[in-house]
Amino acid sequence: MANISKALLLKYLDNNCNDAEKAIVEAYLQQPESNTVLSQLLEERMEKDMADSMEMPVDKKQQQQWAASMRARMGRADKVNSLRMRYFIAAAAASVLLLAGLFTYFNNKPQNRIVPLVLQQNKAGERKQIQLSDGSTIHLGAASQLQYPEQFTGATREITLTGEAFFEVATDAKHPFIIHTGNIATTVLGTSFKIAAFEGQPLVVSVATGKVRVDDSNNGVVRQLAILTAGKQVSWHQEHALVEYIRAEDVANWQNGRLVFNNQTLQEIATTLERWYDVKISFNRPQKAKEKVTVTLFAGSALNTTLQILSAGNNFNYSRNGRDVIIY
Repeated sequence: MANISKALLLKYLDNNCNDAEKAIVEAYLQQPESNTVLSQLLEERMEKDMADSMEMPVDKKQQQQWAASMRARMGRADKVNSLRMRYFIAAAAASVLLLAGLFTYFNNKPQNRIVPLVLQQNKAGERKQIQLSDGSTIHLGAASQLQYPEQFTGATREITLTGEAFFEVATDAKHPFIIHTGNIATTVLGTSFKIAAFEGQPLVVSVATGKVRVDDSNNGVVRQLAILTAGKQVSWHQEHALVEYIRAEDVANWQNGRLVFNNQTLQEIATTLERWYDVKISFNRPQKAKEKVTVTLFAGSALNTTLQILSAGNNFNYSRNGRDVIIY
């Protein structure tokens, strides 16, 4: 600047000058050549204030004090009044932009959106196919419950299962699909698999296609239980994981009612049939319930047909009265 420093002008605008400095600046403002300098200074200051406002929270008290001070100081020469008013308008414009930006940000950032959750509960004997917003399909079994968001947001796709379901997960490598079953989390990128997670029974994850990872999370500590590919399953019971080979087609056909039992007790089979057919099965000989068998049943058939197939190969009789079945 020819007659006055830029720093002194800025100091004057910020109301930080002493009496001697005020006199120097106000005398300078009466000179015609000050117009060009003032215009350049205001543009620079306005750009800086707007940029700073977008990065800093609004201090309303400070703004009010500054505005009051500027209004009190207006009343000297016309040029001084014009400078103050233009600077005040620039600051106000920056504040408006800041508030608009904050409103847009806080109303659009995903973590602040409340995404409605859907709770699907199947009764015994009820099965349902569910289509998720990402294109994944879930075949929810009888006496099972699924909770999921209406719309997936964020970096992951997460749902919660209690009971039994077969999953056909849409591929999305950037958004892993996670199924929570108690402390166990099953993570996939895109595959088909089945989970059975009933209270008091082993949790079983069986893979038909693709690859999944099964983790146990306890008190914030995550422990990997297994990485499963097609034709493998993991059973988690009493803090012990058992990985086994299975037939992938048996897993895939579960949603069609194909129930495969390998060396399982008649009581375990009866518990499964109770869910599928909404009946109560009891044994009049406790020892019979403990017998282990290997059999494939088709729960799409009538209950009597299924019981006849099971009894013929395992040497027992049964009677039925409505929803009550007795094996003897």
